[in-house]
Amino acid sequence: MLPVWLVVFFGAIFMAYTAVDTPKKADAITQITADVSATNFLAYRRAVQGYLVANPGTTGTVADVSLDQYWLTGYVRDTHWTNLVDGGALYVYSSASPAANTLDAIRAKSPENLLLGTKDATTGRLKSYNGFDTGIVLPAGIPNNVIVMMGR
Repeated sequence: MLPVWLVVFFGAIFMAYTAVDTPKKADAITQITADVSATNFLAYRRAVQGYLVANPGTTGTVADVSLDQYWLTGYVRDTHWTNLVDGGALYVYSSASPAANTLDAIRAKSPENLLLGTKDATTGRLKSYNGFDTGIVLPAGIPNNVIVMMGR
């Protein structure tokens, strides 16, 4: 009878540990993935900015081939990110849904940037990280509800 109670006791301890530890691991993986995604986004933006410094009259989308010499050493291109230069303003944005919490991670890495947010689907304007309408109308080529960072 004692071995049965030992198995039940240790089984209960294992189940309690699993119930507590598994969500923590999932949260940590989500945060790490978002951090990597945010770092990649900012590195992509830096490459586009470097290209624009060397080529100030550029308009439209800067192709990846043109950005090769501006990539940071070891940079691996994430296909979520793209860019648009329109009216002298640079828009770096996601073309597809990035990892969860990416916007939060970008905000943490660039807290002074006030032109970071998402494109509001109803107004077509930049909705800031805090959820406020900035009044800045974004180009029609940028999809709705994607992460957008403006600047030059």
